[in-house]
Amino acid sequence: MGIYGAALATILGLVLSFIMGIHYFIHKHKYLSFTLHDLSLRKAMHCMVNGASEFVNQLAIAITTIVFNRTAFIFAGENGVAAVSIIMYLQFLCIGVYFGFSMGMAPPLSYPYGDQKMSVCIKLEGYAHRFFTIAPLIIYALTYCLAPAGVSCFADKASPVFTIAVFVMRIYGLGFLFSGFNIYASIRMMAYGKGYFSGLITFLRSFALLLLFLTVLPLKFGLTGVWLAVPASEVLTLLVSIWFIRPIQQ
Repeated sequence: MGIYGAALATILGLVLSFIMGIHYFIHKHKYLSFTLHDLSLRKAMHCMVNGASEFVNQLAIAITTIVFNRTAFIFAGENGVAAVSIIMYLQFLCIGVYFGFSMGMAPPLSYPYGDQKMSVCIKLEGYAHRFFTIAPLIIYALTYCLAPAGVSCFADKASPVFTIAVFVMRIYGLGFLFSGFNIYASIRMMAYGKGYFSGLITFLRSFALLLLFLTVLPLKFGLTGVWLAVPASEVLTLLVSIWFIRPIQQ
């Protein structure tokens, strides 16, 4: 009943969200409404390409989660898979801060960019750079210190899963030092209508490099190599993100 209950809850949530959206647009024409005004096939395709990074991200999560579980099972059995599941849940609390800030910055960046007010974009980006200089340090410090408390919500402290998950969270969490800037770089490029660059950053950090390191590092470092795959992929992606974070041009 657990699996079916979760699936049913997801379906009901989607249906409810759809109904609420329809209700809003039916009764709130004063504020927002659907329109096809000046929409061409070319513009529609550009919108699809610009949002491709989100598609890549969701597809990558599905594939890499399977690979993560399979690799963890090889090296640590069922306890390793359980630890991966716990980490996957806890990581959303951390990277959610990055996604929230970056998505919140997207509209203020894209509007002046379209209006050719580059000085406003530069000023906003300065705020973002300062945020991603300080926030990752705080988030990793909290991750390291609060890992036992977070894991205890999912596993008994006397179980081997607890010990593994706490150890994993502290290694896996090293990726939080770099992932914030990568996430911001990806969403920033999408806000500027350059979704192909955004898709490249997302593809590298959440798919290509991650799969590469999940294959290579465990051969050298064993189980620890599995947990180091995410930090390693984030570090290499950071080199690409720094290139794309240069002052934007119209």
